[in-house]
Amino acid sequence: MTNSNNPQNRSASIRTRECRRGKLRTETHGRDDGSFNVAVTTNPQTDATRLFIDTPEGNTYSFDGRTARTLYRALQKHYQFTGKAI
Repeated sequence: MTNSNNPQNRSASIRTRECRRGKLRTETHGRDDGSFNVAVTTNPQTDATRLFIDTPEGNTYSFDGRTARTLYRALQKHYQFTGKAI
């Protein structure tokens, strides 16, 4: 997704925390308006994980843990293949 007005997200970070409901959450934080946001939650009682991607257009995509792991592994393998560090 490229845009001539592409935000730089210089103040952005990724943080981890425990939600009010006890789920463990890793999420993007402080991203510029017009950026996508990502969050991953795991319920420590059930070990269920979900990946959420919120787009600037207002769409939210949700993936179960198996799909999230497949995306992670594909990206990891691709970056290794291209010689780029993750």
